[in-house]
Amino acid sequence: MPIPTPNANESKQDYMMRCMSNEKMKSEYDQEQRIAVCSSSFTELADGQKISFDYDGTLSTTKGTELAKRLIKTNTIYIISARSSEEGMLSKAKEIGITRIYATGSNKAKIEKIKELGIDKHYDNNKDVVNALNKVGILFE
Repeated sequence: MPIPTPNANESKQDYMMRCMSNEKMKSEYDQEQRIAVCSSSFTELADGQKISFDYDGTLSTTKGTELAKRLIKTNTIYIISARSSEEGMLSKAKEIGITRIYATGSNKAKIEKIKELGIDKHYDNNKDVVNALNKVGILFE
């Protein structure tokens, strides 16, 4: 069931009203569920953020790929991995449409690259990386 995507420059209030009144959403969810789904969707899909994904165990999973495909519609998406080569990530990047790919060689260098690029959200399955990024890091499970 497709959740409405926020429009460019749409306020959260306007998006919530549109999302909550969506007929498909009404048929699938009760009001409390719609509030939760619409609110989290706005946060996840809000326009214009720099969002990065670790590759192994994150973007390489079906769940990670689907999330990136949704987010790339309105955000700038990066792959930032501790791998030492981009080679094994290129086919997945092409499938999703990601052109910004960084193989940093270590988790320490990955954290530095995320900070250097001014990433707004970084999805990673490594708790140490997520913790080092404070509020930017999102644990991917």
